[in-house]
This record gives sequence, structure tokens and C-alpha cells, in this order.
Amino acid sequence: MDLIQTTQLVIWVNQFDPFVQANDAAADIWHHSMQPLTYTEAEEAVVQHYRANPGQQAQPGAILKRALNNRASKEAGTRAIEVPQTRRELEASDGKTQRSWRQRNPAEWDRLMEQGRQDRIADLKARGRL
Repeated sequence: MDLIQTTQLVIWVNQFDPFVQANDAAADIWHHSMQPLTYTEAEEAVVQHYRANPGQQAQPGAILKRALNNRASKEAGTRAIEVPQTRRELEASDGKTQRSWRQRNPAEWDRLMEQGRQDRIADLKARGRL
């Protein structure tokens, strides 16, 4: 946010909470805290602050923290919806979007199955059951 937007935010907050002063010093202090935010993020954080803490004066640091938490939460939600890169890499040339490990590694599957079969026969022989 730039200084003009921050000043608008401070005046907007002051209209609801007269304990938040609307002067040059307050605008400078709020501006340094609100720089990484957009006006919309800051305004949303202020509304949430007063909803959660009625009667408690808004402080720039608390608003910044709340806005950054909101941003992180929204970004996490967006990432959760996106398909991870590893899934895209598993796409087969036949158009199937997911292939099993067996389909991707048929020779290794056969080798491991044979090894398991041989190990089971050896185990049964050792126990005297075969």
C-alpha cells in the first residue's frame, strides 16, 4: 500500500474507532506496517479484528499479522486445488492420467514377484511344509 491508501485506511478505521488517531504520525506508523499489503487485504483484516475483538483498538502490527495470515491461508487453499507437478509427470502417452507402479515398471514388477515366490518356497521348505 502507498501512503495515500494507508491514510485512507486510517481515516476509515477512525470513523469507526475514534481511539485510532487520524493524524500524520499515525499515518506514517501505519504505512510502515501496511506496506506489504493491498488496501483490500488491510481493510478485510481490520473488519475481522473488530469482529473478533469488539471494543479493542486496532494496532498496525496486529492488523498486519492478521492480513498476512489471511493471505497465507488463501494461498494454501489455492495450492491445495492445483494438481501437483508429480501427477502431471505421470501422464502416459496413451492418455491415462494415472498409471500404477506396475504399469510404469513391468520388468521390475516381474522380477520382484519371482523373487517373492522363490522366497516363499524357500520359507515353506525350511518349515517342512513343502
